Amino acid sequence: SKTSMEFDIMDTYSNRFNKIHFSIFSICFIYFLLYTSFYFACFLDKDGLYKLIMANKTYENLFFTLSFDDIKLIASELMQYIKGSLQFLETKVTINGVLTDFYSVRSKIHMGDVRNIIVTLSKAYYVSILFCVISAFKMINFKNFLTMLKNIYYKVILIIASLITIIFIYAATNFDTFFVHFHHVLFTNDLWLLDPREDYIICLLPEKIFMTYGFRIVILMLVLLLSSVFALHILSKIQSRQEAR
Repeated sequence: SKTSMEFDIMDTYSNRFNKIHFSIFSICFIYFLLYTSFYFACFLDKDGLYKLIMANKTYENLFFTLSFDDIKLIASELMQYIKGSLQFLETKVTINGVLTDFYSVRSKIHMGDVRNIIVTLSKAYYVSILFCVISAFKMINFKNFLTMLKNIYYKVILIIASLITIIFIYAATNFDTFFVHFHHVLFTNDLWLLDPREDYIICLLPEKIFMTYGFRIVILMLVLLLSSVFALHILSKIQSRQEAR
């Protein structure tokens, strides 16, 4: 009957609308985990960059000698700047007995671009939390909602994991090419092409430093993602048993 058809259509639209809430929550929550992994890997240890520079002895790439205190100052102020805690990047160090600006104009502009990207990602992080909360309030009204969430969450993870795996294989196979393409995607200018004779920061931060950070982010992301999958599986089982009583 016409009334039956109308109900079927309404149910179809309702189901699609409900799936949207579960999908939004899943995508936003995964972004939440990804940014959390990025933040912990890069910023949790305030001396993390300095330790990496010292461990890899990248200061030996410089054409002059810097004191360890100056290297620590460079690393500390750079990380504070790119995460938005420091307004300007005006680091001065002693080079050949003269107090000198460590960053060239080109380096400062590029680091400003990096800072803008990270600040934008940070803002998206808080937006993702907001959408997670809103979607969660919608989802909890459904019976056995954790099971529904689990099914959609797993599908979203599978899609995103497939994309990340492709990127990771590409990066692992030829990191130099990946590094160049990565910068072409993120930046609209060529200011990331730094000259080690003028842009000293490129000497302290060669590609292996970024590879280390990338590896740490991937490991942390996997730990958090697997933990969320395990927790959701357990909670959905508990909810199903309670509602079956």
